[in-house]
Amino acid sequence: MKYYSGTGDSGHTSIAGGRVSKNNPIINALGDLDELSAFIGNANSQIKDENINDLIKKIEAALYRISAELSGYLKAIKPNSDIKPISDADVTFLEEAIELYTKKLNDLTKFVRPSGSYAATLINICRAVTRRTERSIVESGVASEPMLRYINRLSSLLFVLFRYINIAEGFEEEYF
Repeated sequence: MKYYSGTGDSGHTSIAGGRVSKNNPIINALGDLDELSAFIGNANSQIKDENINDLIKKIEAALYRISAELSGYLKAIKPNSDIKPISDADVTFLEEAIELYTKKLNDLTKFVRPSGSYAATLINICRAVTRRTERSIVESGVASEPMLRYINRLSSLLFVLFRYINIAEGFEEEYF
């Protein structure tokens, strides 16, 4: 198997709509999603809580679906695909996870320092990358409303998980 084609050597790549420049806003958003997925996979490898591991695996699958939707492939192959666009149910899933883990935390009255356990700080990096990814998805101009809500809720969930993992691993929160 060959892992390169050479077709991108001129600064262009393919999406469902055809060839586009690699600095196209959709390609930038896809690149940010790819980076976010890599960071989330790395963070998940450090998390000891199996419930959070399973939650993150579902998030990884949703990020894949967002990439398929943004690239146009979801529309191009939808009749023959099990991949579905992000929906209100996906947003609700994240909101329920936020509520579940928020109940396990103290109320927040100060800004939390971005420190603590290795797993927690990796999740916090994921939160920051999610915020950038959200901006690039908006800039792409092709995002659906559920997709935008999903990625917005994801950054909130990752913040809650950052706090939760720190506490679960015995790290006290530090504040500014």
